[in-house]
Amino acid sequence: MDRSKKKRLKVNFKLKTFLVFIFISLLFWMLIKLSKTYSSDVDFNIEYYNLKTTKTLQSEPIKRVRASVLSSGFNLINYKLRNNKLNIDLNNIQHKKASKYYYLPNNHLAELQNQLGVETRINRVLQDTIFIFLGANITKKVPVELNANIQYKLGYNLVDEILISPNYIEITGPESQLDSINKLITKKIELNDVATEINNKIGLQTSQYANISFSETEVLVTAKVDKFTEGSVIVPFAILNLPSDHSITTFPDDVEVIYQIALSNFNKITKENIKVVCDYKDSENNNLTYLIPKLQSQSGLISSVRIVPEKVEFLIEKK
Repeated sequence: MDRSKKKRLKVNFKLKTFLVFIFISLLFWMLIKLSKTYSSDVDFNIEYYNLKTTKTLQSEPIKRVRASVLSSGFNLINYKLRNNKLNIDLNNIQHKKASKYYYLPNNHLAELQNQLGVETRINRVLQDTIFIFLGANITKKVPVELNANIQYKLGYNLVDEILISPNYIEITGPESQLDSINKLITKKIELNDVATEINNKIGLQTSQYANISFSETEVLVTAKVDKFTEGSVIVPFAILNLPSDHSITTFPDDVEVIYQIALSNFNKITKENIKVVCDYKDSENNNLTYLIPKLQSQSGLISSVRIVPEKVEFLIEKK
């Protein structure tokens, strides 16, 4: 090996040795520094406990505070890297007015200190007052509203109204929140080409309500569906508000009532189920030369009702 090469190796060895000593020195320096005590601000998540069974949170209190702590550099780094927690005892809150309470964390530093261990000391909590709103739990019943988009197969429709069971739900929670809840809405249901009975369990929209319990979180939605057909019946009509000293002759004497009805109910409709009237006063007030037949009552089994003819000619004369 030539002399120049030996010289380079010797220089490289000295440089590496120097760098190792520098690294070791920095490491010891850092360990000495981190072992010393420093003051720093640390964020803590808050959890509340010992809430009285007769009380409930009217709104969510703050979930995070910052505190000035005194600890070693090692501990402070650990605090910065992890989620830290402090528990607040609600037995220590004080009443301000109505449902408003407050907690003074700096009056309870010893209690908070015990949660951190002997190596860390809390100097002070930067938020000196934490407000907490408490009230009594109440229960009330609210109706359920169906949120649905139902499309029926051509020629099919509901036989009767859609039923929701239960149609009222008991809700329990803070009075301040329940005051604004007047109904519960189901999750949306989409049904297409429906030709058979509806029988579906549907959940309620409850995720937006905090601190509230529900007697039920889903309801049963049922409805009878049937094929519909057209039916008709000939019925007589009554004349209202005819002057007592006059007689009237109408052309015709009866009208045809045409309607839509489920096949299963087709034979249940007779002329006794439908009442048609003509109000003479309406014709007189509007200077009409004819009467207008109108439905006075009808069976709940029929829909899309129309009357033929729409006008009834008449002849009136004094007795």
